[in-house]
Amino acid sequence: MNTRIFVAELLQDLPLWVALVMSIYPETQNENIFYISLGIGTGATLFLLKEMKRGEYSFETLFNKPSEAVPFLIYSFLLLMILIVLTFQDRLYMGSLLWIYIVAGSIGEIFLMKRK
Repeated sequence: MNTRIFVAELLQDLPLWVALVMSIYPETQNENIFYISLGIGTGATLFLLKEMKRGEYSFETLFNKPSEAVPFLIYSFLLLMILIVLTFQDRLYMGSLLWIYIVAGSIGEIFLMKRK
């Protein structure tokens, strides 16, 4: 995985982390900051989808090095589980918008991630 894709993967999760912090600490809730992070995350998602469409990013490149893939999968799973728990507790900040972002990005990745 090259550096640009790695950074894009991290930036793609920025809205998730912002919503997580704003959910746990309600005094930090700020719509402008959330929407800015959502814009950054959407830009990163679009970049990743473009790379997938070009064939530069695929399951093979993601799992090429298990030492990178396993921690990434654990991190993604734990983050998703925390968001699910906060949703069921009805504490997730901007929950509906956040889940639309997650589902839309995931559908795009499923359809565009192809093998080299």
